[in-house]
Amino acid sequence: MDNKARKYLEILMIELEDLIIDLEFGEEVLLKRLEKQEITEYVFKENIGLLKKEVLGIEKLRKVVAAAGTEKRTIEELKTLLAVYFAKEIKAAGLPNIVFLLVNRKLEKITRYMSLDD
Repeated sequence: MDNKARKYLEILMIELEDLIIDLEFGEEVLLKRLEKQEITEYVFKENIGLLKKEVLGIEKLRKVVAAAGTEKRTIEELKTLLAVYFAKEIKAAGLPNIVFLLVNRKLEKITRYMSLDD
């Protein structure tokens, strides 16, 4: 794997971790809303369950990125390959489509950033 592809994957790992932190912050927001009685306990539990499932799905994607092969690919090939794989895994895990949209935004963001070096 060339340095650019390795850098792409390293940045992706950071971005996915950031996404997990954002989702975990959502749990804190839900807890505050429950305490203020803005939502019911039922809604709170349903939403927390969904957020935890999303976090687990993204953690699984991080493991895949961490174990990425050493084949030589361009950044665009790598992004496309990861997007297809992520879409398949997210669907197979029964996660909402928003998870793919969030992850795909991260892929696009990193690709734009990496193109600045060209």
